[in-house]
Amino acid sequence: MSLELILRRMRRRWKGKAGAFTCFVGAVRGKSEEGRGVRHLHYECAEEEALRSLREIAEEGEREEGILEVSIHHVIGDLRPGEEALYVVIASRHRKEAFSLLPRLMDRLKSEVPIWKKEVYGRTGKWVEG
Repeated sequence: MSLELILRRMRRRWKGKAGAFTCFVGAVRGKSEEGRGVRHLHYECAEEEALRSLREIAEEGEREEGILEVSIHHVIGDLRPGEEALYVVIASRHRKEAFSLLPRLMDRLKSEVPIWKKEVYGRTGKWVEG
């Protein structure tokens, strides 16, 4: 699913009610934390558990005051540097609620959702925590 499609659907659904559409886009970097060139990232997940966790995190966010909708989309498979791996989009009455919620959502995504990332450097690679 594309960011454009997510935003188009949210704008249509919340037209006249949402004062803000806040987005986080996670993209693949070309260098690892150690400075190694990354050829691509490989993402794997426990699909049922990951979908359930993503839904639960989104639904809990939507119960917060001023939040209208939370959409989370994470790509699974191989992505090259510059490609987008994660979209988190929040429709809210005001920007303040979304800006407050977004870092908390990201912390939960990183710690609770069973999605694993491997940096591939060429013929070798390394599974990355977080």
